[in-house]
Amino acid sequence: MLTNKRNPFTPGYGEIPPVFAGRDQLKLELRDRIDAALEKETHPTAIALIGPRGCGKTALLGWIAKEAKKKKLPELRLTKQHFTSVDNLTIALAEQADSNLRSRAYVTRGEVEGPTGLLGFAGLELTGKSEAKPVVRPIHLANLLAEASTGGLAILIDEAHDLPPEVGRVFYEAVHAAAQDYPILLVIAGTPDLELVLGRTKSTLVERMNIWSIGLLSVEDTRRALFEPFGNDVTFDGHARQTVLQETENYPYFIQLWGSALWNVMVRKGVTHVGTVEVKEARRTFDEVRLSLYYHRIKELEGEGMLVPVAEMVFRIGEGGKPSALEVEAAIQQISQTLDKSEAEEKLLHTGFVWREGIDNWQFGIPSLATHVRKETVSMVLIQIELENALPSLRKVHSCFKHASPLPISYLEENLRTVMNETYQEILAELHLATFSRMGLIAPDPDHSKKHILLATPLLTEAVIEEADRLESKPEMESIQEPTLQTRHEPDDISPGKSWN
Repeated sequence: MLTNKRNPFTPGYGEIPPVFAGRDQLKLELRDRIDAALEKETHPTAIALIGPRGCGKTALLGWIAKEAKKKKLPELRLTKQHFTSVDNLTIALAEQADSNLRSRAYVTRGEVEGPTGLLGFAGLELTGKSEAKPVVRPIHLANLLAEASTGGLAILIDEAHDLPPEVGRVFYEAVHAAAQDYPILLVIAGTPDLELVLGRTKSTLVERMNIWSIGLLSVEDTRRALFEPFGNDVTFDGHARQTVLQETENYPYFIQLWGSALWNVMVRKGVTHVGTVEVKEARRTFDEVRLSLYYHRIKELEGEGMLVPVAEMVFRIGEGGKPSALEVEAAIQQISQTLDKSEAEEKLLHTGFVWREGIDNWQFGIPSLATHVRKETVSMVLIQIELENALPSLRKVHSCFKHASPLPISYLEENLRTVMNETYQEILAELHLATFSRMGLIAPDPDHSKKHILLATPLLTEAVIEEADRLESKPEMESIQEPTLQTRHEPDDISPGKSWN
């Protein structure tokens, strides 16, 4: 049995995994930058870690902090709470630097510390007593960073996509000014929309930032991260090993989740061999947490009004396909029916459902989520349609567009309403068309006048009708229910927004 019963795997908490496989080139560069900062070399280029949630960005920041501490390089950890205003940011920097750096940065320079400590040397105005809150002027931010980094400094910021651009601009410009003459290593991390957020700051530092894509691991790195923590005393059946390896999909969060589930099964059973039975038992935990994760991601997309456009994109791509720039642009165009286009793009990238890992290299953030979205969206749309008794109307709308070629095609709104009114009461027809419009199934045709309607989701609509036909053909109507799963070990918290209801 396992001698160490403490589970080494840490799914969802942003901790450094037991075997931090992959990112080798990035870690090599970061070690060089830490050494350079300690040797007081200046490298003004900042580093941005960008990728979907669950891919290890927070863990990388933790690894940097650990390396810095090991080599005695001071580091400051900042969050979005520190960026509510320039004043609050400056105070937070001063307070962290005061506790971490003042003895090294000032006493060794022969400065005489007064009751104000580093705050006074940073050029901040104080209101008398040492416990009084400092009155900060933004112009002092670059001076403070310069003073705090005389012997080298690492600044680490997680969730940088949440930083207000106006405060971020002041901060990035201050770092850029100080880093010209002082050894500052700035590393920020965020979801795929971070590039757009940074662009709005119009900062010189941002324009020259070194961006690293943090996505899926290679198969070999996945193998190391998954199996090495078990040690040499644990053996795996060949089929079990290959099954688990494939089901991680090289997604760092799933790697940790599978490892944790297997470890707990082995400790509970007191065994050191993993076979088909152990994988089957561990899969119960894995599937439960994975479905919970999928459920929250779908509710996020729904709450932001993106689920239907995203599902249509998934249907266009097909099973086993990958996103293209053209497909992503079409989805953004459909989402922007209710949002500004730049806002729609930012919101879609923030979810990490799709993201650009490199030039013209679009990927799914979680590969298997696309399949789940494809299936669940059909059920969710059908539920909503049936709740409003609008299935016959949807069939009629689909028929109007289906008989035209090619799909999708615009339809004169007046003609569509006439056809609907011939079959249903005018009030009911209007109500159902409004429902389809609100759900994003139909929309104004951007390529024609506003008098034309577009069936925006021909593939999704067809799938919904096919599912309705399948259920109606059964002797007993199947019930369609949303999953009700408890969230466990989520890589982050999601607060669902508005729904169709």
